Amino acid sequence: MTTAKFSGQYGHNMTLEVWSGWNRQDEANNRSTVNVQARLITNGYASMWGVTADVTIHVNGGGAIEHPTINIGTGSSQLLFAHDYVVGHDDNGNKTVGIQVSVALNTGGYGSSMVAFNLPLPTIKRASTGKVTATELGKVATITIDRKNSSFKHTLRYNWDGKTGTIASNVDTSYNWTLPMDFANTVPNADYHWGTVYIDTYNGSTKIGTKEATFNANIPASVKPTLGSIALTDGNTTVSNLLGKANTFAEIVSDIKVGFNNAKGSYSSTIKEYRAEIVGKNQSVSENNGNFGIMNWNGEAQVKAWVVDSRGRSSNAVTADITVLEYFLPTLTFTAVRGDTNQSSDKIVVTRTAKIAPLKIGDTQKNSFKLTFKTAPFGTETFTVDTNAGVNDKVTHELINSQATLSGTFDVGKSYEVYGVLEDALTSSGIVKAPPVSPEKMVMGMAENAVSFGKFPENTNAVDSDWVYKYKNKEIQHHKLTNNDGTAILLTQGTDFNSVTTPGFYRCYNPLHAPTVGSLSGWKYLRVTKHDDQFLLQEVTDYRGGTPAFRIKDDNGDKDWKSWRYYVMQDELKNQTNTGWQSAGHAGSYYKRSGDMLAIRFDFKGNGNTFVFAEVPSSVFSAPQSYMIEIAEWSVSGADTGHVQVNAGTGQFNILASKNNQQYRGQILLMV
Repeated sequence: MTTAKFSGQYGHNMTLEVWSGWNRQDEANNRSTVNVQARLITNGYASMWGVTADVTIHVNGGGAIEHPTINIGTGSSQLLFAHDYVVGHDDNGNKTVGIQVSVALNTGGYGSSMVAFNLPLPTIKRASTGKVTATELGKVATITIDRKNSSFKHTLRYNWDGKTGTIASNVDTSYNWTLPMDFANTVPNADYHWGTVYIDTYNGSTKIGTKEATFNANIPASVKPTLGSIALTDGNTTVSNLLGKANTFAEIVSDIKVGFNNAKGSYSSTIKEYRAEIVGKNQSVSENNGNFGIMNWNGEAQVKAWVVDSRGRSSNAVTADITVLEYFLPTLTFTAVRGDTNQSSDKIVVTRTAKIAPLKIGDTQKNSFKLTFKTAPFGTETFTVDTNAGVNDKVTHELINSQATLSGTFDVGKSYEVYGVLEDALTSSGIVKAPPVSPEKMVMGMAENAVSFGKFPENTNAVDSDWVYKYKNKEIQHHKLTNNDGTAILLTQGTDFNSVTTPGFYRCYNPLHAPTVGSLSGWKYLRVTKHDDQFLLQEVTDYRGGTPAFRIKDDNGDKDWKSWRYYVMQDELKNQTNTGWQSAGHAGSYYKRSGDMLAIRFDFKGNGNTFVFAEVPSSVFSAPQSYMIEIAEWSVSGADTGHVQVNAGTGQFNILASKNNQQYRGQILLMV
């Protein structure tokens, strides 16, 4: 209840009183019916009869005007109006009603009065709120409900990434909900997600409202991709066919390919990565049917494989044991000499050392051993295939100093060359040639057109020796450095200088990998100096005298040829000179020669005479002509100058007719 006096001369004798007599709640519709009343009250001095009043009423933002007739005596009251208003509450059930009533009498010394106040209404209990405690899919999520009225019931619904449904109905204050595992199907690329629980509140069959509660849930660690098995095959089908056993391979020549079988994602995830490794060997693949590459090792090992899905999760590991058999290229060395067990000098005996990788599986050798020989008279290609000293089987894998006599007979007066090849099932040693077999030994032989020492004469018009040549107990060098006439050895046009490693003097037109800076001709001279196959020196000059260059090959870094380095000619050295600042022989004066620039820095006082203030050594500078150079005097105006003279053939810098006690500071630059 609120009251107010009237204005006017006698207004204090009359009171306006406004109040709300009662209100009634409508929970289902979240509203209240509010009663508002107003009356006039007089004391013992006020009365009014037959006056029409203007009553303006504002309740909850709405307005109305009424015109009651005032008939009131002293010490009494008159009800002006009594109305009911339906007022809606907010979503939380709260409401405050604004009430304002104005009464205008405006007669007999009575003016007007106004009462205004806010009326808080009792809160209407509304929709329940709640929260969800969740961990991961497949486990129980507890839904706790804060119920506003003990008679309320609830229906629980969910939305998980667009997947919707009803959890339960007729729920009181809590519910344990097992999160469905199939929720994971909507999240193929992440290991967690969030959802919403809707709490619908009912009062009987009337829906009061809905509140939301969000929750996060992890995809269980058990939800991961699976890999059924792996298939290991040899990318080298020749090796695979030779060995004929699963998961058995050969060093160097095998290339294992990994096939991933039955790789599957889980709950809509997809396979994104394929991974496999040979444990402890630093070899891996990252794609289905990928290859490990060449294996430079042998023995037992294990291959471990797994897949990774779109959630970034790895599958179970699948392993397979493998065997890598030792393999190496066939190796063959042999010597060939005249004579057999019967000392027949028209026979040739070979002493063979040969070896292949047996590639044994159990007690069975899978690799084959095939050794063949052929011969030809020295200097010819008239070959004869041997039928006696060879081997061809799958039992032998090594010969050590094993002797055999070649088939056929060999002229005692001729030299022969013997060639051998060792092959296995995969590759060969390449052709191996023994040192030539000389004619039958003798101290000295003579023929019509030949003389021989230590052998049978077979080269016509020549001194034919099987012995070394010595002069005064020193062996005569017989390595060919030039042509027989002393000229440089001609290389084929376009020869790659990288391949020229035999010491000697060479010439070549347009070679590859030759120096290019300062080149004046396509023809090049090349000189090779050698320590061994790892340490070499090459020096090159072109036919027109272009810039010479050299390079080395050593055991540093990539152990290959280094870049060419170029010599600087003596007449170019002057342009490389840099003396730095040096004393010019007089106090305060310095010189610096940098290439073809000479700088003189000076700081001295004049004495009224001509004198030398700087001198440069003749080894650094000698004036090619006389110079007259103007320099500034150190003064405020900066306009006064002096003159410096340098005479031809000297390095002396003279100040001419200097001013007494005048300071000279600065720098002179000359192109030389």
